[in-house]
Amino acid sequence: MTLSQYSQLVILNYPTCHPELDSGSVEEKNVDFEKDIVLKKYFVAHTDSEGTSEWQTLLALVTFHSSLFPIFSSMISLIENIQNSFESIRANKLRSSLSMLGIIIGVSSVIILTAIGNGAQQTIVSKIEEMGTNILTISPWWRFGRTNTKATKTDILTSKVVKSLRQNISWLDAVLPVITWNGKAIYGANNLSVSVNGIDTQFFAGKNITVENGMWITQTALDSLSKVAVVGQDIVTELYAWENPVGTKLKIGNNVFEVVGVIETNSTYDSAIFIPITTASVRIYWQKYYSQMIILVSDADQVDAKEEEINAYLIKFLKVTDTTNLPYNIRNNSEMLENMSSITQTLTLLLWWIAGISLLVGGIWVMNIMLVSVTERTKEIGIRKAIWAGKSDIMVQFLTEATTLSILGGAIGIALSYWVVYLLGRFSISAIITTQALLVSFLFSLGIWIIFWLLPAYKAAKLRPIDALRFE
Repeated sequence: MTLSQYSQLVILNYPTCHPELDSGSVEEKNVDFEKDIVLKKYFVAHTDSEGTSEWQTLLALVTFHSSLFPIFSSMISLIENIQNSFESIRANKLRSSLSMLGIIIGVSSVIILTAIGNGAQQTIVSKIEEMGTNILTISPWWRFGRTNTKATKTDILTSKVVKSLRQNISWLDAVLPVITWNGKAIYGANNLSVSVNGIDTQFFAGKNITVENGMWITQTALDSLSKVAVVGQDIVTELYAWENPVGTKLKIGNNVFEVVGVIETNSTYDSAIFIPITTASVRIYWQKYYSQMIILVSDADQVDAKEEEINAYLIKFLKVTDTTNLPYNIRNNSEMLENMSSITQTLTLLLWWIAGISLLVGGIWVMNIMLVSVTERTKEIGIRKAIWAGKSDIMVQFLTEATTLSILGGAIGIALSYWVVYLLGRFSISAIITTQALLVSFLFSLGIWIIFWLLPAYKAAKLRPIDALRFE
């Protein structure tokens, strides 16, 4: 039943519903005289006397059911409000589109920003986990910028330390010495900045690195100081354009190496080149000490305890007298994982705040549009109030429309978010939409906009029928 039909229904049944109007006792029985005058003024001219009996019957049925079953009345009211909301959206496409635009931008910005934050966190965590959480990395303090005399000592990590650890600590899975530096690899007219790593024969097995093509560093290569190299996938794609590099000559700095193998894709070592550690020490880097030692602990849950045990052993072996100023640093991957997770969570929280600001701006936008909407619909509000629509009815009408627009805009915002995340993935930008973020952002956005619709709804509910109908 439309608003006009309902209005005519009420007018046609005035004699039935308000017999006091004929008795002249309007003021005595506290009938809302203002509404009666408004109804007669605006609807009597449209009354069809021939349909009076039919409308009286319908009114009696609705009144009967509503009086016996309040829930039935509430359901009818809710359905009518929802229908009116869709009719209002269809009738005012531009205004509804502008309102939904604020909702769409707000919802999608929240989801996209949190997805980027989650993606960054997942990427960092996965890379650290790929390196292994059962790993302790020992490096001299000079690599971290310490400048005092004892900290600048660089020859503490030698083959003697490696040999001692391997022989005396049984719970170690492996001790992997590494000499590492950054250099430039050249093949033909192509060049690429790479990480060069001098390693021994245990490195690939200890780090679970598989050779995809060719072979790895052998003991023979170590003993003969051979200039051979195993390369990562980035070297294959950037320097060789996917050609097989095994058997070719690759220039690293001023030295030429024969490529003997290619490792499988590994995000940590895709841009790395591996050479025999003896070659790096004697023929290239001219040093007898290592850049770092990687220690693999058999039980990842015991890494913290084993770190303390390794530290105590090194203090004794290296004869360190000042334990407050150690000449080395032990880095724990599990600890690093916790720290990075904490940092990324803080960044994600920051993104939530930024997204919240966009929600606030979008809410103000929607509120301004709805205030204009109230002005445009003043006469409609007056008509509804003239036919006994109370303040609560007008509030419910506008809030139902707000909820409908918010749900529609939120659904479009979610769809837009998935599309943007898909595009980001095409550009190798990690973004992960979680169910939690989806629900929180949608429900929070819905609540924000309903709150911002309260002011326009309250303004509409306060209008007097006669003043609203006189508005031009």
